[in-house]
Amino acid sequence: MPLIDNTHYNELPSLETAYTRRKAKHIDNLIQGRLRDVFIKYGAHKAFALYLQHRHHRLGSNEAVVKVHGTAHLMNDEDLDDIETMGNKIIPATWMGRDMLAMEANTPVIPPHFVAELDHLLTLNGCKGLFGIDTLAVNDWTEITIGNASVVVPSNGEETEEAYIPVAFAFDDRKPGFRVHGKCGKDHKHTSKPSTSGGI
Repeated sequence: MPLIDNTHYNELPSLETAYTRRKAKHIDNLIQGRLRDVFIKYGAHKAFALYLQHRHHRLGSNEAVVKVHGTAHLMNDEDLDDIETMGNKIIPATWMGRDMLAMEANTPVIPPHFVAELDHLLTLNGCKGLFGIDTLAVNDWTEITIGNASVVVPSNGEETEEAYIPVAFAFDDRKPGFRVHGKCGKDHKHTSKPSTSGGI
């Protein structure tokens, strides 16, 4: 069985399409209200962020997007075998799609009751397929393209929505609302985020 279902990944919307849908007037209230509450209820805010579902690649049947130290790589089965042969473990990092399937590889196991309640809430609010779950990085981040690589750098907080699209939203149980945890450049061609310990 492949690491990632390429058919489901390839059905994800483009960054621009997802961003257009995310700008609906009620979405910010939903993020800072009921979606935040679900993350806090399960303690998921300590390890995960709400993620705007989108793709930058088209995957072949034997390919996966794998994050290694802040850079995403499109890898085939042979590449994945080489990485695992060196003692590395490849596990899910981003869950997206209408069924919250693992779409990118790298990190910890996600609590199933949290996923079920989040999915139910997204469905009730007409947002199924709009948001997924991403692992929480140590720092807020900005994803940029350098050459043909997708590189994530710590955010300086000055990136504007004219050039960068907010894609990851983090929560704090001591503060209301949300903060933008990750952004992608509007001209971005790949996807990645800082890796967390326990994966590659």
